[in-house]
Amino acid sequence: DNIISRATSQGRSVTMFGDETWLKLFPETFKRSDGTTAFYVMDTRIVDDNVTRHIEPELEAQDWDLMVLHYLGLDHAGHVSGAESALMRSKQEEMDGLIGR
Repeated sequence: DNIISRATSQGRSVTMFGDETWLKLFPETFKRSDGTTAFYVMDTRIVDDNVTRHIEPELEAQDWDLMVLHYLGLDHAGHVSGAESALMRSKQEEMDGLIGR
């Protein structure tokens, strides 16, 4: 049981941007998607920029019921620099700003 299966079984439209694992777990499920590989752990910027670039167009589209945004950069920052690092604080502030939209 999961939110993606529940939404689609009820005829809801779901989009996903971020970690490509979602596309492997739920093939041919998303109305629109753009997966990013999690392989490059040193990358904390490009993986997130790829997600962020979809936000405005998707909010304007208004033809979906659920949008998944899986940001990898914050996770990568924690693995690379640690939970208390300046990089982690910077990524947390970036995520706060995005949520505030």
